[in-house]
Amino acid sequence: MKQIICFCCFALVMAAGCKKAPYLTYSDIARIQMADTITQSATFVFEPQNIVQDTAYIQVNTIGGIAPYDRQVKFVQIIDYSYTYKRDSITNQIIDSVATETPFRAIPGVHYVNFDDKNMQSLMVVKANEATARIPVILLRDTSLATNTYRLHIQLAANSEFGLGEQIAREKMLTFSDHLERFDSWRVDSYLAPAFSWFGKYSVGKHQFMIDVLKQNIDDGWFKAANSNGSLRQYVTVLKQALIDFNGNPDNIASGKAPIRETSSPSSSAITFP
Repeated sequence: MKQIICFCCFALVMAAGCKKAPYLTYSDIARIQMADTITQSATFVFEPQNIVQDTAYIQVNTIGGIAPYDRQVKFVQIIDYSYTYKRDSITNQIIDSVATETPFRAIPGVHYVNFDDKNMQSLMVVKANEATARIPVILLRDTSLATNTYRLHIQLAANSEFGLGEQIAREKMLTFSDHLERFDSWRVDSYLAPAFSWFGKYSVGKHQFMIDVLKQNIDDGWFKAANSNGSLRQYVTVLKQALIDFNGNPDNIASGKAPIRETSSPSSSAITFP
């Protein structure tokens, strides 16, 4: 009987040891994570020249209950790298790698207000008795934004108020510039982006043509408003006809302005609307 009891105890211990590590229950400490990790873009291009800063907001969610006081949130910038690999000519196994920093990393104090700036501390908080917050990131209109798109890769960091939530919800990329950019609703050339369904493939040439024809700032706010009020179909009809008229104009053809192309290169594809 003793042997049976000992065997059963041993089996229970072994079974317990073979179980997978449990998921975090988040009942130990307050934790924080990003509401989403989708790349967010911004541009100063539609702003008057006297506007020298703008604010992007990062939504964060807390786990583990609320608190009767403001709780500080900590962001840090991380550096992105691309990697090239050297492989063995016989086995094709990787034998060496080289890491290269991704260009156009946003510089604190030049392209954005440093997260450690004392003026930011009172803004980077989850308010008392709240479980979510929109944390501001103040972007600066440096002249370098006119020619390049800069990247700000943000990561949550643990502090005295919060531990970290899910591993997959701790980072977010901001890209920003002072020239025409894709906006969130047209972030990719696929049906994952709603603007693609209406306007097709994105290009700077098409974006500028839409602005010239519709006389409006074509950005994410414009698209969402037009989608909400049902005017997108009419806009597409107007744009298609305007493109036919422009490309068929003899003067535009003679000057080389027609057909309108995706970029300034004469070898780039002509723009179209679906």
